[in-house]
Amino acid sequence: MGVTRKNLALLLVTLAASGIWLGTSWGQGSPDPTFAPVSHTATATECAACHMAYPAGLLPARSWTRMMRELENHFGEDASLSPEETLTITRYLTDNAADSPRANERSRRIAAGIGPGEAPLRFTETAYFRYLHDEVPSGVWKRAKIASRANCIACHTRADAGSFAEREIRIPKE
Repeated sequence: MGVTRKNLALLLVTLAASGIWLGTSWGQGSPDPTFAPVSHTATATECAACHMAYPAGLLPARSWTRMMRELENHFGEDASLSPEETLTITRYLTDNAADSPRANERSRRIAAGIGPGEAPLRFTETAYFRYLHDEVPSGVWKRAKIASRANCIACHTRADAGSFAEREIRIPKE
């Protein structure tokens, strides 16, 4: 039995109404976050002091642990914290990491694409990121308002809220 236009239209309406296709919850107009945004005050405060506070679900626990161990040389900067702050933030990040029991499906996909012995420090180094951005011309990353693959918020207008929905992407022209 083939798919008729009527059946296809019914399927699309059902998916949209259920929120599966459009990524929204029933009765809400805004999309659900793709990843849980940073909800831990110390993590949000410390990380966002220099860059967007990346959702913990973007990397596995071993990556966050490695990153927090190497804060004295955090991508060329000294981001050292007190031992107490380091422990608290590390615990939050690892408890909510891509390979944690709390991880959503997208986070689990990220974790699945990272070898067991690997601990990337950049989400942009993951197979998941490369797959999703494979059509972005290399020149786009060099635009002044973007400047780096790590500057998610430059194109993903709600990245700080954990949403990386395609319909919310606005690529700066320069």
